[in-house]
Amino acid sequence: MRPVTSQSPIQGVIFDFGSTLSILRRPWSVVIAECTTALTGHLKRSGLQLPANFPELWSAMLRFAVQHADRDGIERTADDILAALLASQGHADLTPDFIGQAMDVYFGAEDALRAPATGALSALAELRAAGYRLAVLSNTISGQWVQRWTDRFGFRPYLDAVITSDAIAIRKPRAEAFTTTMTQMGLARPEAVVMVGDTVAHDIVGAQAAAMRTVQISLAEDQSFSDRSASAWLVGEMTAEPDAFITELAALAPVLDRWQSDGR
Repeated sequence: MRPVTSQSPIQGVIFDFGSTLSILRRPWSVVIAECTTALTGHLKRSGLQLPANFPELWSAMLRFAVQHADRDGIERTADDILAALLASQGHADLTPDFIGQAMDVYFGAEDALRAPATGALSALAELRAAGYRLAVLSNTISGQWVQRWTDRFGFRPYLDAVITSDAIAIRKPRAEAFTTTMTQMGLARPEAVVMVGDTVAHDIVGAQAAAMRTVQISLAEDQSFSDRSASAWLVGEMTAEPDAFITELAALAPVLDRWQSDGR
């Protein structure tokens, strides 16, 4: 792979996390159902009186929060979402620790279903060895779990920054999310940064608004959006043409090499 120098047109790469560096072994609808079952059981065992339709209320609350965040670009945390729902059910006096433990149970159920994408570690290692600055930028309501997976999958040593939307309260596709990540990478020119992600509406549209190059990735092994129900979580349709399209992380290096040799 071509080494990066101070004169190279591309200096850094930002990766989405889900469906890019990591995959789900089940569709989102199944993952959310299993996580909700675990959460509901934990809350009941903790002594909370919950309505019979609590799982449906939680799913609706999550969907509303994600869709609202897509509209205004402001991310709400999982803890805040759960606290608001439980307060509406008469449990307004719960401590932050209680809420945090409940969300650990929720995302812990997802933990068993998430895995690193094929070739993720080797791709990061190759890019890092070539001299690229690397970062993760993820839309999520629970960034601590993205941080945990980053460590567990062995990604951390290769990354200059791991930025999550709940931590900065800004959700992709807002351009500020991308420029904030670029700054954390120690880079100043957006045209020298490439964004790699699966979602046009979040990753491609947002990165292009920030004047970055874009690579859309679609991994056959990822089951996240393998059922139609996942579309209920999306707001509208945003279209854009990525600068490149790949179906495996191993295909990224040749794309970068071509752009480096083109000198643009």
